[in-house]
Amino acid sequence: MSFQAGESARRSASMVRVGRIVSVDPGAARAKVTFGAETESADLPFMAMRAGAARIWAPPTVGEQVWVLAESGETAQGVILGAAFQDDIPAPSGAGEAVEVHLGEASFIIEPESIVLRVGGVSVTVSASGLSVEGGSVTHNQSNIGDDHLHSGVQPGGGNTGEPI
Repeated sequence: MSFQAGESARRSASMVRVGRIVSVDPGAARAKVTFGAETESADLPFMAMRAGAARIWAPPTVGEQVWVLAESGETAQGVILGAAFQDDIPAPSGAGEAVEVHLGEASFIIEPESIVLRVGGVSVTVSASGLSVEGGSVTHNQSNIGDDHLHSGVQPGGGNTGEPI
């Protein structure tokens, strides 16, 4: 095989490669990828879900399995495409009709009939039937309006009360 044929085959085989993120520079919107052994990419730009009037910021994290697309076959000129779930970082759900974002203790889940925001032991659900808050406290302008709030000016036998305190 000639050098040119060998080089052409190498470049073709390197157009799309699978690797893992080894470092991220969020300020530059770039990351490095390892392809195994001691092979590591240069700082590469990573793909954004949206990058126009609507922008979604979700940089990759160390350990994520990703694809690198390098049209020329030179990974130094590539771009990091989407990620793939794996055994050590599994999918957060098996729901077919849901969009979920999980980050630490926080999650945001959109399903056909509801939107749920959870942080630790607190959840807020919005659905066609209304708004539900479970756990934690509920405040408005620094006033407790939860189920344990107190009122001023309560009169025996009922009547108007003062604002929550």
